[in-house]
Amino acid sequence: MARASDPTKDDERLRNCGAVLKEILDVPDNIPQDLLDKADCVVVFPSVLKAAFIVGGSYGRGAMSCRKGEDFRGRGRPHDDALEGGSFGFQIGGQLRTLSCSL
Repeated sequence: MARASDPTKDDERLRNCGAVLKEILDVPDNIPQDLLDKADCVVVFPSVLKAAFIVGGSYGRGAMSCRKGEDFRGRGRPHDDALEGGSFGFQIGGQLRTLSCSL
């Protein structure tokens, strides 16, 4: 099922993702530049919410950008991405994680 997205929310989410990535890259000795240069894709989730009491779930919205072209050397456009999941078992707790980035 396709959902109509709100361009204002999409723009704000992309700005948040850019701010998160900039903050991560500004921290000395965090992500080596050569690792970032070799990455085919970068996924940024400004925040991820996790909660559980017997049944658990996680949710976050962010953006993903992948290189294009021959040998992945071209620039790609960012795409909206969602992190959703569920779990069942002996568990209790909650977590709000911010500044999340994956290479």
